[in-house]
Amino acid sequence: MFNFDWLSGTDLGIAKLLMLMAFIAPLIFSLFLKRGYIYKGAADNKLWRNLKLWIMGLTVVMVSVYIYF
Repeated sequence: MFNFDWLSGTDLGIAKLLMLMAFIAPLIFSLFLKRGYIYKGAADNKLWRNLKLWIMGLTVVMVSVYIYF
C-alpha cells in the first residue's frame, strides 16, 4: 500500500516535530471558524458545545501524552 521507506533516514526530532504539527494543524484551523458555524444546528449556545474549546482541550491532551511518551 504505502511505501514510507523515504522516511527511514529522518531524524527522530524532525519526525516528532512533524507529528506535533499534525496535532496542532486542526487547532489552528478551528481558531478561524466562525461562531455561527460552530453552533450550527445546536439548540443553544452553551459553552460546552463550543468546538474551539473541545479541540483545544483534546490537542493539549494529545500533545502532552505524545511529548511524555
